[in-house]
Amino acid sequence: MDTNVSTKKNKKKHSVQYDRWGYFFIAPFFLVYLVFSLIPLLTTFVYSFFENYRIGLDTVGPYAKVYRYFDGNKEDFEWELEELPLALDTFVAEYEGDTLTLDIKDEIMDALYEVDGTIDYDAYEKDLVKLLEKDIENGKSVEAFAEDAKALITKEISAFKKNISVVFNKNDNMGRYFLNTMIMWIMGFVPQILISLLLAVWFTNTELNLKFQRFFKTVIYMPNLIMAAAFSMLFYAMFSPSGPVNGLIARFYASMSNTAATGAEFEPIRFFSSTGWTRGLVATMNFLMWYGNTTIMLMAGVMGIDTSIFEAARIDGAGPFKTFFKITLPLLLPIFVYVLITSLIGGIQMFDVPQILTNGKGTPNRTTMTIIMKLNNHLFSKNYGPAGITSILIFAITGVLSGIVYKTTMQKYTNKR
Repeated sequence: MDTNVSTKKNKKKHSVQYDRWGYFFIAPFFLVYLVFSLIPLLTTFVYSFFENYRIGLDTVGPYAKVYRYFDGNKEDFEWELEELPLALDTFVAEYEGDTLTLDIKDEIMDALYEVDGTIDYDAYEKDLVKLLEKDIENGKSVEAFAEDAKALITKEISAFKKNISVVFNKNDNMGRYFLNTMIMWIMGFVPQILISLLLAVWFTNTELNLKFQRFFKTVIYMPNLIMAAAFSMLFYAMFSPSGPVNGLIARFYASMSNTAATGAEFEPIRFFSSTGWTRGLVATMNFLMWYGNTTIMLMAGVMGIDTSIFEAARIDGAGPFKTFFKITLPLLLPIFVYVLITSLIGGIQMFDVPQILTNGKGTPNRTTMTIIMKLNNHLFSKNYGPAGITSILIFAITGVLSGIVYKTTMQKYTNKR
């Protein structure tokens, strides 16, 4: 009896725990995610609470507080405050003993402009006028007002609050760029998913017996291998005023009308000056680049469905349309949701195509400016705080929308108790 017990203990001791090897194989994925995704994400979140300037290779900051009327590094601001009292003292000496009037405000502003700095004069001047009117009511002297004007500029606000105000500026609102992004994504995704579904069903249907399937599968996937920058430059050259598209339209126009008799000449279509045409071209390029990839994924989903189900439906007299909507589409829903969520994430991160087509300006009138394009513009500025706020905002929007899509479409596949 004791011998059997010891033998069992030895077997347990020398046995290999194969279930733990799985952690070893997935460890590289988590290490890569930690180094290249999680740490940068947390760093971006931290930076959004500060003003953080980079001048060349030198980093100035971060500071949790920024001065209300100042846009620069702390050393420059301290030097500016030292110069400001000298300018105000000179002004006070000229008007000493006089009564404050509204005309004096212009003189004080001229003294402030002489200071070489980066004060937000528009915001400062508005508050200065309010302070001036209040000092006039209280009968303060020019010297007292000069002290108030000097103290006004030293008010501090949190850098996080300032970064948010920059991102949600009324004249440069992120809501507008989010709407632009979603419109162009929907314009490209709707035809993409419809054509991909059609091609996936065709290529997996054994009854059709389509020839040259491998060739067509390769051809539809080829645009996905082309760099977006090269694809965008190709479209830009094709649809420019002197491009081949306008050339073909001009030839068609000349053949359909007697230009020699009427004297009318064809005016080239300026595609990139029209909101509809520019958005349509961006959506078309996204469709051409990604419908092949979407087709391959949907084909994999259709091929994973048991063929006996289709045979049973065929025996019961179900037609192709009824089979598609009652069997194929419901069973394909998990793959469809995956395609939808990944396409949504890619759409929110849309950048390279509209960036190249509009030279980074989102023309016309910023109607093709996307969220990532605006984020890129923030990165060109000195302060990385607004860029951090924008990144966190994109992360939150992506997470919320993906969660909503998954929750609303996958309710049938959740385990209900």
